Amino acid sequence: MFAIALLGALVLLLLWGRINRFTSSPYRKLPLPPGPRSLPFVGNALHLPKLLPWREYAQWSKEYGDVIFLRAFSQPIVILNSLEAVDDLLERRSSNNSDRLTVEMIELSGWGWNPGLMRYGTRWRRHRRSFHQLMNQNAVAKYEPYHYEAARRLLRLLYHEPTEFARHLRYVFGATSLEVAYGIQVAEKDDPLTASAERALAAGSEYIPSWFPGGGFKIKANSFMLLERVSCLEGEAYAQEEEIAKNLSAAVYAVFVPGGIDTTVTVVHCFFLAMVLYPQVQMRAQEELARVVGVERLPRFEDRPYLHYINALCKECLRWQPVLPLGVAHRSISDDEYRGFHIPAGSVLLQNLWAILHDPKAYPDPEEFRPERFLKNGELDLSVRDPAVAAFGAGRRICPGRYFSDMSLFMTVASILQVFNITPPVESQGQPVKIEPKMTTGTFSLALFRDINGTFAHAALLADILKPSNALSNRVLTRRSIVWDDVAMQPSTGEVVIPYLTNKNVGLASIIK
Repeated sequence: MFAIALLGALVLLLLWGRINRFTSSPYRKLPLPPGPRSLPFVGNALHLPKLLPWREYAQWSKEYGDVIFLRAFSQPIVILNSLEAVDDLLERRSSNNSDRLTVEMIELSGWGWNPGLMRYGTRWRRHRRSFHQLMNQNAVAKYEPYHYEAARRLLRLLYHEPTEFARHLRYVFGATSLEVAYGIQVAEKDDPLTASAERALAAGSEYIPSWFPGGGFKIKANSFMLLERVSCLEGEAYAQEEEIAKNLSAAVYAVFVPGGIDTTVTVVHCFFLAMVLYPQVQMRAQEELARVVGVERLPRFEDRPYLHYINALCKECLRWQPVLPLGVAHRSISDDEYRGFHIPAGSVLLQNLWAILHDPKAYPDPEEFRPERFLKNGELDLSVRDPAVAAFGAGRRICPGRYFSDMSLFMTVASILQVFNITPPVESQGQPVKIEPKMTTGTFSLALFRDINGTFAHAALLADILKPSNALSNRVLTRRSIVWDDVAMQPSTGEVVIPYLTNKNVGLASIIK
């Protein structure tokens, strides 16, 4: 009797689902986008590729098209394998496709204030608007001194401990974000605040220190006058703007650390790998630096309009091995129709950035690292698709710190090439190790230094890839007196003195007013 009742309930449930599909939304009568055949109950959960899924999805697009539908148990997933599909759904229909997944751990771990993880709505729009005021294309020029200081700090760390270059990259970019967000000047290395931040990001709320966003950072916010811009408000208006002001400073750091910093660090990893694999690219870049900048100083942003090959090299670093191969997931709010197919409400929309940036129609020989693809007659060719149109996401959720990250990448790449030669690791017998490009599987795809047998290049070998290249290198790296226009290094103390940064420890106070 119980079995009959259970069977009847299942039949009624299936009938209700089918009736609901055809009555609650006119789009539900449409077919779903093509994709692998799903199994009962689990859907395509067993079909989801585990190793470099972006490459697998790109292969699937040859069979199913550039829009692929999957279902993992009850969760619909839509893979977008072309820039056209990304533009159509995430740009032109951004009001419906800009939500984020609801993940309880985000709230439980105290990260619900982060605009990058917020659900789409009025609260997110107000945070985004304020963030844009600080990080738009025109506003980021005021952060140039931070990039100069970060580049010089990185050069010294790379010189003294080249085997730790991955750690140095994270440390320097994290320190820069702390200085921009909070006005905290960290130590040259092993600063306890950056270490605490890394532990907090890795472990969640259990290790969030009192100064960290989401913890007791109100003291920091007050001490740096972050609430000054809302002091004229009262009541509910004050409370709302107070929340935005606090979260905004926290977001400058948090967006850069798990997002922007990891992005920049990983792109610079790819840069190192590319320079080892393509020495002719490095040589041409260094020739341009010598011609434009000379050998008596380090690059400045005023040089950038004349460093066409360096700019093309940075673009190719973004394109060659994308840091977020599947982007950051969007979520659709309501049922929709696209190309005659039904896109269910609550679908996870994944941008296959790897497929877009390896489209052979836009980038011939996409597996090759060729900055020349962005040049014509020695200058940037604007007819070639800029990788930034995809690399930083799309729509209303596009990375708000993209202009800051672009500046950081340019200054890092140009400074390293001005001071160092990057060469392949050398074995004990003096023979260069043959490296092949390998990337990790994960949300962030990291470049690995592996030889052709798949063996990791160990730290002792990596110490050989960085070699000071000229007399300027010795002056910079040994801290003897050298002047970079208005940036001077004092030989007596070895400290960097930046005249127009004497009051920079006010953090965002002078910007948020």
